[in-house]
Amino acid sequence: MKLVSKALVAAIGVCMAGPLIARTYVDYAPVTRVDRLLEVVDAAGTKQECWSEPHTQIQPGAEYRRETVEPDRVNPDGSVTKVRHELIQKGLRTEVERVCQTQVENVPETRVLGYEVVYRYRGQDYRARIDHDPGSRVRVQVDEGYIALAE
Repeated sequence: MKLVSKALVAAIGVCMAGPLIARTYVDYAPVTRVDRLLEVVDAAGTKQECWSEPHTQIQPGAEYRRETVEPDRVNPDGSVTKVRHELIQKGLRTEVERVCQTQVENVPETRVLGYEVVYRYRGQDYRARIDHDPGSRVRVQVDEGYIALAE
């Protein structure tokens, strides 16, 4: 008899818990608005600036030959002419050096912190903050009349 009464009490408990379980369920709600939450931060960036800088050296008695070649010239008859210039300098030598300088500067960078989502469920609007764009609908958990995102 004790075994039957324990089984009967357990069965009654399951039957009574059934309606309580049925009050909690998952459903879908359409998203009516999504706002990105942004933050502007300073990120370190680099900028390189280059220029040509002439350097002149004086050395008495020395002779320097410098040859420069211009880009090829195309003649009217289609032939190509190379133009060369030779310059002889005595005692004076000028070289052009390419100089570059790298500067570190703060560059503003925009980051997405999250998304403020407004969704409508059974005629009422709800708000939530999540870390991704939800798309056109969200999953909601309904628990005895309380609505919350199920994501």
